[in-house]
Parts: sequence; structure tokens; C-alpha cells
Amino acid sequence: MGNLIKTSIKLLFRNKGFWFFLITMPILATFILNVNGNSDLAYFREEHTQEVKEIDGVDQKVAYYGKNGEFVIKAYDASGSGLSEAFLNNLAKCGTLLVCRAKAPGMTKGDVDRRMEKDGFEDRMGAALYLSEAFDEAITEGDAARAMTIYVLSEDERFELFERESKGFLQEAMDVARYSGKQGNELAKEMEKLHEEDPAKEIRSIAKKGAADLTRKQVNQKAQMGYAFSFLTLCFVFCGVIVAHTAIEEEKHRVVTRIQLTGTGNFTYFASKFVTSVIVSLMITGILAVLTLFLGQEQLGMSRLSFLFMVFLMGIIFNSMSLLLGILSGDVMTANFVAFTIWSLSSLLAGLYFPLDDASKIVKTVSYIMPQRWFMDSIDQIFMGDKLGYFVVLCITVAYLIIILSLGGVGLKMKKMEQ
Repeated sequence: MGNLIKTSIKLLFRNKGFWFFLITMPILATFILNVNGNSDLAYFREEHTQEVKEIDGVDQKVAYYGKNGEFVIKAYDASGSGLSEAFLNNLAKCGTLLVCRAKAPGMTKGDVDRRMEKDGFEDRMGAALYLSEAFDEAITEGDAARAMTIYVLSEDERFELFERESKGFLQEAMDVARYSGKQGNELAKEMEKLHEEDPAKEIRSIAKKGAADLTRKQVNQKAQMGYAFSFLTLCFVFCGVIVAHTAIEEEKHRVVTRIQLTGTGNFTYFASKFVTSVIVSLMITGILAVLTLFLGQEQLGMSRLSFLFMVFLMGIIFNSMSLLLGILSGDVMTANFVAFTIWSLSSLLAGLYFPLDDASKIVKTVSYIMPQRWFMDSIDQIFMGDKLGYFVVLCITVAYLIIILSLGGVGLKMKKMEQ
């Protein structure tokens, strides 16, 4: 077997494509790790500012504003007074309520009723709110029904909070107007002054059950690691295919037949190719080890040895997978196409480019078929100091090798029977 491995490695060294992937991809992966990227927008929700969102007219949709799961309220403000401003600001400070105001001077309740027939189906919001032109006057007279109209457009239980806050502010404003005699802007200033001492609300992001609570710095490091893994996956699959090219050419030129005449069995021959692919993974990891000497732990987020350990295991999986698929295809062009397909689909579905938190259940389920997904999840554990992450990637590597070698053995037997 030793001579077969040496011959395979000599053939690889003569291949220019092998040297291209062996050197270029680790360099690109190292460069990506050294880039100070900011992935907060992709991995973190936008922080809720507790301010009223101004929208451009009553026709603009508000569905796109509720990205963080807030209870979205579309407010048709026909008043535009200081008191209506204070009222909406008070609602926005509730935390889970997102108020989107459309200034609508001259708009009547009948107009809003007709709009609800359209917005209720074409837009997505928790509730709608109409503030009449006579909002200030109605508050002074104690007529809450004329001042405001609420439209329920969802079954979200947070509607009760919205309704309670709205009616509570109006009742409070009517009481202040009754006892102080203040109206209009003076009443608005009094209400703002009254609520200045309200306890400040703070919104915090909490990790989902079973998910690691990473810092923003660690999230950025994980995102950069995902991009680096994508380049390394490309390196692994094509290097594995190039190893398969040697087996395809040897079979085409009857070299395999001559090897078999020496008493070498098929198992020994293909085992030598597998060992060659493992050696290739070790070579890629070695080159990456030299390149990462220029990186600190701040770029990696983990020890250099831990990172190289994960890269080596991932390399074994993809090199062996590409090797067997390439040999089974029996054609160089088909093997190249299979390699590119494996790289593109696995990187995309594993979440190397963007998080899959908001993906459908089907996509999330499919993502766990991809080896990189398990490595990305293990990064969370390693970042949190949990040594279980190393055990997970080791078990996943063994599991994939068992599956690949089992399916490869069956495929090779079927291919031999067809011949």
C-alpha cells in the first residue's frame, strides 16, 4: 500500500490544479479571518429605539418595520398636534409596541374605515389607530370616543397592553385637563412633564433555549469563520476530486488491472486512495497552520490548535466524500460538476453565509445533513468554553466516514457488477 500512496502523491504534485487549491484557498481563508467584519445586522436583531416611526403617507406599508416581533401599530394622525405627539410617544415607550405614524390631515373616521378593508388584508399589523382632527378638543371635553378609534387586526394578546396604555393615557389627559384647565400644547407639555419620571425601560436580547449566548464580538468571529470554512470546503472537495482523477485515469489506462495482477486487491487499492486523501487534508491543515501564525486569538475566537483540529476533521469528511463520488462517477467532468455542487449547496444550506434562525423548518432540517452545520454549532460551544464541542465534531466525523465508506463500498460493488 505504501508504494500506491507514494505514486498517488507524485501524481498529485504534477497536477497544477492541485497546487492552486492547496495554496490559494488557505490564503483566502486566512485573509477572511483577518478581516474585521461586522455581522451584527445579520446575527443580531435591530435594537428597538422606543421611538415613533414616521412613514411616508397612509399608503406606505408597515409590515417591514416589525422585524423583531414587535406589536406593530399603524397610527393615522389627522390631528398632528403636540398632544397627539405626546400620546404616540407614550405608546412607543412601552417596549413591545412599535408605533408607525402616518400624518393624515383632513382624514375622517369614514376614510379610515374604508382603508381598513384594504390594509387589513394587504398589510400586516397588530392594530390600527385613528386620531381625529378634533383630538385636542375631544380630550378637553372628556370625549375619548371622538378623540380616538382603535382597530383590532390580529389575535395577538399584546393588544390588551396597547388598549390599556391608550385608554389610560387618554383618561389621564382628560383628568389633568379637567382639574388644571390646560388645553392644547399646554396640556401636551404637562403630560410630557408628568411622564418624565416614568421608570426607564431596557430591552435585552435573550438567547433561545439551547442556544449559546454569544457576545457581539464572538458573533462576528463566528461569521468570519463561516466564510473561511466556505473557502476551505471548496479546497477540500476539489482536492478530493483531483485524487479521484488519478483513480479514474488509472482505470481508463488499465493501470488498475496491472496492479491487481500483482496480487493487490480492490480494497487495498481504494484504501490507498483514502489514505492519500487524509494526507492531503493534513497538508492543507499544515499550510493553514503556518498562515494562521500571523493571526491572533482575537481573530479566531479560539485556540489555534482547536481551529486546526476542526479544519482537519472537516477536510477528512469532504476529501473522502469527493474521492468516492468522483470514482463512482467514472468521468472527470462529472466529478468536477459533483464537487462544485457539493461545495455550493452544502455551504449555502449549512448557514456559512448567513444565519438560518429565521429559515423554515424544512431548511433547518436539511441543514443538519450538511457537515459544516455541525461544525458551526460546535463553534458556539467552544466559544463558551464547553469541551463537548470537540467531542461533537469528532463523533460527526466518524459518523460521516462510516456512511461515506459504507455507501461507497456498495456503489463500487454495483459498478463492478455492471462492468
